[in-house]
Amino acid sequence: MGKKADATGAINLDSFLDVLTCLQGILMLVIIATGIDAAQTKVLIPTPIERQSNKQPIYLECRGNRIYPMDVPELARQARMQMMAISQQAGGDQIKLMQALGNLHVTNEFYEVDLTYYLLGQLVINPKTDGTAPKGFELEELSTFSSDNFMVHLLNDFDGEKKRIVLIVRDDSFQVFKVAQRLAFLKLVEVNVEIYDAREVLRFTQQGVLLSSS
Repeated sequence: MGKKADATGAINLDSFLDVLTCLQGILMLVIIATGIDAAQTKVLIPTPIERQSNKQPIYLECRGNRIYPMDVPELARQARMQMMAISQQAGGDQIKLMQALGNLHVTNEFYEVDLTYYLLGQLVINPKTDGTAPKGFELEELSTFSSDNFMVHLLNDFDGEKKRIVLIVRDDSFQVFKVAQRLAFLKLVEVNVEIYDAREVLRFTQQGVLLSSS
């Protein structure tokens, strides 16, 4: 369709200008929407996971937004010694072995070993349920190395040449995990991470090596 001219012969561009105005408004809305989406975008930082290392693992559990030290080698040693003792006493009698197993308890300050899994070649470690276990250690969100808390004391005396930290992180404890991870990185300590559901049991080999949740 041709453009209409007025009485003086000039072309009327009002309709064309109306279209440009509408397009400009649409473009502004697109720019605003894009800006809002960009502002809400979160950058995901990959979390280090358990990997092969010759350094001795020091296991720390992040549970209930607190840190719990796990002396896995000592629990593994106790379980091994106790199982050897009751096996010798049972003398091959499976009934006596199971009865002795039911009366056997391997514990420390925070944890207890479920020895029913030990016969399957696994060391299962659970939080103590008898009410005697103390609460774990809190970490302030803005902790520094001038803070007085468990993680700072651990890292100040940590032999990073021979040891590494394995953080077992329950999915209800990412806040305390971030603090522990940041402090360890500042000390240049090797850190591995394993993510667990809040109710998932912790399985180790009988030698005390964590079996991955994946």
